Amino acid sequence: MSSAAGVSLLPIQQALKERTKELHCLQQIEQIVRANAGGIDDILQNVVDTIPFAWRHSASAIARISRGERIYQTGDFDRCLSVLSVQIKANDNVCGLIEVGYTKSFGLDDEGPFLLEEQLLLDTIATRIGTLIGWVMAEERLINTHREKIALYRRLILVLGSVTEMRAPYTAGHQKRVADLSVAIAEQMGLPEREVEGLQLAASVHDIGKVVVPTEILCKPTRLTRHEYELIKDHAQAGHNILKDVDFPWPIARIVLEHHERMNGSGYPNALPGEDLLMESRVLAVADVVESMCSHRPYRAGLGIPAALDEISRNSGILYDAAVVDACKVLFNDKGYSCRP
Repeated sequence: MSSAAGVSLLPIQQALKERTKELHCLQQIEQIVRANAGGIDDILQNVVDTIPFAWRHSASAIARISRGERIYQTGDFDRCLSVLSVQIKANDNVCGLIEVGYTKSFGLDDEGPFLLEEQLLLDTIATRIGTLIGWVMAEERLINTHREKIALYRRLILVLGSVTEMRAPYTAGHQKRVADLSVAIAEQMGLPEREVEGLQLAASVHDIGKVVVPTEILCKPTRLTRHEYELIKDHAQAGHNILKDVDFPWPIARIVLEHHERMNGSGYPNALPGEDLLMESRVLAVADVVESMCSHRPYRAGLGIPAALDEISRNSGILYDAAVVDACKVLFNDKGYSCRP
């Protein structure tokens, strides 16, 4: 194999040894990239640490990768007397620089400082790192887009929740308190973070369907008639109808639809049994009942926490999910949780 132009051939045995080192370097780098452990910073530092061993004068070699303000290197690069460098490109755009330098001087009698094969090796490494950085950049764009969407959804939920409370000011804060209790119960149960996030948002607008209920019924200072109660019951389906066409990354509309369903199928609007209900819906059902019983209404004073806990305890496994009830009771009995505004 030849070296850089004007430099003599390495002895075959030595050339084979150098090519073996280069192949081993590429294999190691591929393993580092595929393992993808620790994030891009750790990957690039591990790649840099691997590079010098592939160079002919490895004892004097220092490697460095520059990516924006980030620098990954194996030593003091300012000490290098000769440097070989290649641009790193991602999607045809320069995004960094990879360099190998020697801290000692090597003359022509030593076949020059860098071999042609070493230039090709550095080109190959730069291409692989460029592909990796391109993936990372694409992933970062997706993450940023997701974050922007989540922020938009949260603002939308906040607006919708405010609309509900403006029509029924006596229940101001109810949805927020239910959302807080729902999250506390879900976390006590160890539900996945994504489910907890969706539950919080759904609970924050679980009564949005009440916008279709006449204000005089919502604010009535006496008990509702059967007909009025039937109108109130329409709010679960109405809430689902309002939310179902929004492309939330969580089943917000379904949770709102199911929050008055019961484990034995006696709830509304669809009389679904517990096995057909989302766990988030079961959590919201308990949180809604507990908060509602603890809060004042125009037609009655708040019944208090003991009465609310007695209600869910007596109907655990009948109306309410038993695991949800147990988690809720732990919060109030053992952890001092309170529903107060």
